[in-house]
Amino acid sequence: MVTSCNFLDVIPSGKATEDDLFKTHIQADNFAASLYYYMPNRLHFQSSMEMCGGDIVSSFYGSVYYFIWKSLVYDNLETPSNTYLRMWSTTSDLASGGETYNVWGGIRNAYLLLENADGVADATEEQKARWKGEAYWNIAYMHQTLLEYYGPTVIVDHYVGLQEDINYERSTYLECVQFISDMYDLAAQYLPAKQPSQYLGRATKTTAKALKARAWMAAASPLINGNSEWYGPDFAKADGTPLIPQEYNKELWKKAMDAAEEAILQGEADGFGLYAPSMATEAFDKGYENYRAAFLGQNAASFFNDTEHLFVFANQSTVSYCIKNMAPRMLPSYNNQGWRGYFVPTWESVQCFLSKNGLPMHMDPETKAAAEDPTQLVEAPGFPGEQTSILHVNREPRFYASVGYDRGSYDLDNSTFMLKCRRGEPQQWDGNTGNEYQTCTGYYIKKWIDKANYWNKDANSFTYHKFAYPYIRMAEPYMDYVEAYVQYYGKIDGQALVYLNKVRNRAGLPNFEDAWKNNSTIKTLPEGKVLLDAILRERLSEFAFEGRWYHDLRRYKAVQELLDHKTISWNLDGKTAKDFYQLTEAHENQIRTFKAPKNYWLAIPQEQLTVNPKLIQNPGY
Repeated sequence: MVTSCNFLDVIPSGKATEDDLFKTHIQADNFAASLYYYMPNRLHFQSSMEMCGGDIVSSFYGSVYYFIWKSLVYDNLETPSNTYLRMWSTTSDLASGGETYNVWGGIRNAYLLLENADGVADATEEQKARWKGEAYWNIAYMHQTLLEYYGPTVIVDHYVGLQEDINYERSTYLECVQFISDMYDLAAQYLPAKQPSQYLGRATKTTAKALKARAWMAAASPLINGNSEWYGPDFAKADGTPLIPQEYNKELWKKAMDAAEEAILQGEADGFGLYAPSMATEAFDKGYENYRAAFLGQNAASFFNDTEHLFVFANQSTVSYCIKNMAPRMLPSYNNQGWRGYFVPTWESVQCFLSKNGLPMHMDPETKAAAEDPTQLVEAPGFPGEQTSILHVNREPRFYASVGYDRGSYDLDNSTFMLKCRRGEPQQWDGNTGNEYQTCTGYYIKKWIDKANYWNKDANSFTYHKFAYPYIRMAEPYMDYVEAYVQYYGKIDGQALVYLNKVRNRAGLPNFEDAWKNNSTIKTLPEGKVLLDAILRERLSEFAFEGRWYHDLRRYKAVQELLDHKTISWNLDGKTAKDFYQLTEAHENQIRTFKAPKNYWLAIPQEQLTVNPKLIQNPGY
């Protein structure tokens, strides 16, 4: 993911064969780097299905309807004959605006590397080990990607020759997870603890262990673990074995917890942890600065977080595109120049963040009123005389580090300023549904926008802050352990509290047990559903706008609750605080029809079902 290598680029000119790829350690290393080329781009807003998670939405104006995440939300546009993310097959019918990723080709090349690594004459044992580790890691990652998007997939456990019959059937979900887990374990045996500077961003032992934990977390969760509601015995292998386990198995949570602890112990031993450089003395300021710095660094034109980020996407063309389309408009009247600001937070994501006391808003006496009636007006923090919603005060540092709101502070164009989002103001929606580059909720994403991003209005040129977007970071195995512990033991204590408080303290929040025991209306640790909901809300807050909502909410069969109705917005026609801070339905030019279980996975392409009669389609298609 840190390279733009094309497979064809690593084959020598002239009469080339696959053997030529491994004549020297330089060619073999280029081939190993090219494996990352086959991995889907999970960041690019136009081509990532992970935007379909309920925390980010693109505006509904103009021509942006074709962004592929919308294929699962609107009008059931994803079908076996019309896919928006061509990964299962590179030859199936592709909808306009869709993307193609040769996942199976990447797996094949990983096995090719395994077969040839030891034969590279001028390679050191360290180099050979790294290539083997990356090959095993790639095999696991590619299978995991298919599993995440399509459900039970076909397992390829060897190098597939071009003439080989590849009409395999789908393996069960748990067979897939066990295979992926085993491949990650093999990868960890060979991968380095940390990559040298020239390989930054490529897989390490901890990367493999953390992704292994992610795979077991998915297997243990309600979407899979005993989900006989959606997947019956007819969704099965040829021998009648159900592809999705029909009975709940609590021990899967123990597997997930153990895998998360493996990743944590490996990561901490190898120097990974939560990035926290702030020298501020106040907990709130320290939490705000640390959380911002984890993604953007501190006062630098570029930043690579090799302390916390375990696997990243660092293509700056995509990064800059996303910055351009998240940063708010800076001109009072609409045109298509400058920052565009049409990928924005949803109402649900704004509500999700905790109170300043580290509690769900509706359970904190200081913020309960805001949760019940967010239209109440209060003075905007830091801007005397300005009014904003009561929802925007007394929130946790991650909220202020991540969300840009009307009459809130924002960093851009080498300055810090107050956002003005009402009609007639610079960050407004202007009421013209033909002008596509505008906010549709009244909010802006702040998490990925650094003050150093600068648009030169006179020259219409951009200076972008450079960073690497994390596909997985060290906070995840900590939160995996906590969630799995709560699910398995039905309580939170011991090491689970230690790991949870690591994440909370970095974000400027008090220890979990202190926050709840100091609550004047509760005064005890939560239990049961209240505890689980609190942990899941913590997770959603920590990983907001990182593509994880799509997967975490699917794990709990909860996506349709967010996406099967119109999204909420402030009254963007409002010119005054009183008029602006009224809730209304956001403008949409399509009908939301996200349905379960159909839209939880993509469709197996019809042409693949025709070619391979052993395959069966996902339910709902």
